[in-house]
Amino acid sequence: MRGYKKRSVGIKELKDKASEIVATVQRTGQAITITKNNQEVARITPIPTDPYQRLIDAGLIRPGPKPRPLGELKLEGPLGDSSLAIQAILQEREED
Repeated sequence: MRGYKKRSVGIKELKDKASEIVATVQRTGQAITITKNNQEVARITPIPTDPYQRLIDAGLIRPGPKPRPLGELKLEGPLGDSSLAIQAILQEREED
């Protein structure tokens, strides 16, 4: 294989340079497509190091939705007038 730009190899080249091709995938983190008669037949991809990503790639789990940005959250104030509750607490403290 010549350089990092090559993203596909033929069966013969894979057979002749398997170790070099696997090392390139490992080093660059890019997948390499295997072709036979100029048609894509397989792909060599790096294994993710993140265990969560491995489960997703294996189809064992599906990622949940991304959380909304905090700026989009609408904060609501108290539902009722809390002044009576605060007065009762302060009054109770004074009595103790």
